[in-house]
Amino acid sequence: MNPIVRELWEQRQKTKQRMMSLTDQDSDTTGAGNIQELTANLIHQNNQEVLEKKGHVERPKFRHPSDSKTIIDYNFKSDEFLREAYMSPGGTMRFGKVLEDLDALAGNIAFHHVLGDDVMLVTAAVDRIALRDVPELDKDQRLSGQVTYVGSSSMEIRMQIHELTESSSGGGDENHGDQGDDHGQYVHDRNNWLEAYFTFVAVDPLTNKPVKICPLIPETSEERALFELGALKAEKKKQARKKTIGMVGKPMTEEAMQMEKRAEQLMNDAFPLIRMPSLADPYSILMEHTQMQNCMIAQPQVRNLSNKIFGGFLMRRAFELAFANAYSFGGEWPQMLGVDNITFNAPVNVGDLLQFTSRVIYSLPDGGKLDDVKKHSSKPLIMIEVECYVMEPEITRAYLSNRFYFTFVLPTKETCRKVLPGTLEEARRMVERMVADESGVGKGYLCQYDFVRKDDA
Repeated sequence: MNPIVRELWEQRQKTKQRMMSLTDQDSDTTGAGNIQELTANLIHQNNQEVLEKKGHVERPKFRHPSDSKTIIDYNFKSDEFLREAYMSPGGTMRFGKVLEDLDALAGNIAFHHVLGDDVMLVTAAVDRIALRDVPELDKDQRLSGQVTYVGSSSMEIRMQIHELTESSSGGGDENHGDQGDDHGQYVHDRNNWLEAYFTFVAVDPLTNKPVKICPLIPETSEERALFELGALKAEKKKQARKKTIGMVGKPMTEEAMQMEKRAEQLMNDAFPLIRMPSLADPYSILMEHTQMQNCMIAQPQVRNLSNKIFGGFLMRRAFELAFANAYSFGGEWPQMLGVDNITFNAPVNVGDLLQFTSRVIYSLPDGGKLDDVKKHSSKPLIMIEVECYVMEPEITRAYLSNRFYFTFVLPTKETCRKVLPGTLEEARRMVERMVADESGVGKGYLCQYDFVRKDDA
């Protein structure tokens, strides 16, 4: 198993064991374990805010973003085994394993926010993962994150990775998985090369229905800005769900009509390729001809603490297929730029037969706006969609478990083939993805936001 994922899971297990230990101690004195009091005691041991009333301890009524802050370091310079485990064929940090780490760290952060609540945490979505670069393994890296927004039963988690540099003053030992500020012999240069946003939902372990969780109170101006951004994104998701529900049997909106016109135009562009391929543009290709696929059995070695298949493992498998797809399509080793809008529709169980299907959903041969990724701003872009289906051969049925979207750039190519739809359904899917990448707060590679205030930096 991924060594960083194992370390994060062990941290969570140790916290649970500490809670059980406190339960045993409390039972010796009171005859019964009060989980709310025990949780508050544990939070107090972790230097988190605790409310005291009339001589007994109660569970906090709110938490701050700093209460869930979690840090873990990649000591590549001193740990040869870790460096070998994360090395890609190109000598850079293996991004598929980073995806596993992000999911595991997000789970730990969510766990600390709901510490003591009798809830089950599930990954609802990955809103965005943006990369400015992929580092080589000659320097240590730090992965950190915290809760930035909490709704009724959901929470948004922001994570970043940056390079560690040695402080001239030296310092103490570095703690893996520590909670709190950056201390020790390392400092960072504030140049985060990865930023990720995950959404977790707390559900009742018996009914699987969403339950209310502890609210979040931001303290700094940066935390308030991120909280407002999270609220804005949550509202946009809510409105999008309402639009989807209300579309059936109702007249099309102006936005829907514009999208339908774009889909029809794409079908017009694809007509020569479909009907007269010998006369069509040689630099175009039908979407169906970009498809790749593989299958696997979900093994127990990659199950999570809830005995379901670890979401980070599914993301890694989807990414590796998407990378192979982009490589074979573009004709050179592609560079990963971002992950957008991963949906987790259904859990995957041990023993399930999984089918991953990848295709180029659309391409930009002339490149696109990449904001701070300036060195690739005019290079061709490839957008890959991967769908993961759970197959049930016994009853001849399959259902969608996950859908993933990845953006790649061809770093030395000047152009690539333009992908066109072969059916109206493909055209609509293509336009839907284009619109998602062109609009919306925090969605798509076209919309990058930096809400860090200088006074809090």
